[in-house]
Amino acid sequence: GLSHILEHLVISDPAINYEMESLGGGLSNAETDAEDVSYFFSFPKRNVLKGMRAFARILMAPISAGEFEKERTVLGIEYAGASEDPSTILDDLFIRTAWHGHILGRNDTVPWQDNLPYLTFEQFSAFRQKVNCGRNMVLAVVGDPPIQPFLEVLEETLGTLPEGELLPVEHFPLPVREGFTVVKQAGVLKQVHALLGFPLPRLTGSERRGLEILNMYLGDLNLFSSVLFRRVREELALVYYIESTVETFYDSSTFMVKWICPPFNLETILNVVLEEIGEVAREGISQKEFRRARQVLSLQKEGQLEEPVTISAALAEEMIRAGRVSDPELWPKKVRRVRRADMIRVAQAISNPDRAVLALYGPVENLEPRILV
Repeated sequence: GLSHILEHLVISDPAINYEMESLGGGLSNAETDAEDVSYFFSFPKRNVLKGMRAFARILMAPISAGEFEKERTVLGIEYAGASEDPSTILDDLFIRTAWHGHILGRNDTVPWQDNLPYLTFEQFSAFRQKVNCGRNMVLAVVGDPPIQPFLEVLEETLGTLPEGELLPVEHFPLPVREGFTVVKQAGVLKQVHALLGFPLPRLTGSERRGLEILNMYLGDLNLFSSVLFRRVREELALVYYIESTVETFYDSSTFMVKWICPPFNLETILNVVLEEIGEVAREGISQKEFRRARQVLSLQKEGQLEEPVTISAALAEEMIRAGRVSDPELWPKKVRRVRRADMIRVAQAISNPDRAVLALYGPVENLEPRILV
């Protein structure tokens, strides 16, 4: 939980936030992910030097013990809200089960909440010093700032941080599980919130893009033509909402399908989802459908070239994980190079139900969903 309280406190100076916003931009978001803390900010080009100086000040501003205690109270309120949010509950159930014994299993709101009363200001100060240092920080800039003046501002500001050390990120093997795993938490709801997830080891670039195309074909939230939307909602009328998504970590990945349904529809939906994944793994999809899904993903990558937040987040993540960055202009071309066999190979990797974890929240006490396909 120290990284989360750090994220909150580092950008909490109201005077500097006021100053940045007066420059026509400022902080747009801050988030604590499984493996890093990120701050997103922007300024009009004519104010980028002033804005960068202001952001550097807020990043390095002193934090008192009193401010630490107040933010602890705020975090307690945030965690109380998260403990009632079905999406957060599902994510926590899934990751603590699928990555049990792995360091990612700690990316769970419940232990953060339990540990909050025991965090000390001394722990926080030591953690901040270790994390907020030159070698452990990446600044991704998207746009057209005046390069030399911008570099001079960085040298005058962030360049004064202690050099420190790059915190090592280690590889851990995926936990071994035998058999289909169901994890449930009862909640006073009328419908069941479900997450069917498939943990995967670290993927190669072609495998990762193959997984993205598989996700696009099966259940991308933005595609009304996706297989799961057509089959589960449009044909069978079993849900209002269903989607698939992909998440990538330093040493592993996951493919997930999420839906909300009446309790009596749960088992049917589970088996339809597994049936569709299994069909791709066994028989593939037609070249026409594959090329269409690949083209749609490539066009989405083109669209992302107009999204500074998407580009900056991806570049920072690449630098943190690999020590180098790709050229965003090549993202669409890399997708177009993916072969149908790459997608099928990933589908085969997730088609074994023994690897799957089904997380359930809601009126689930008497539900024991079975795999029938």
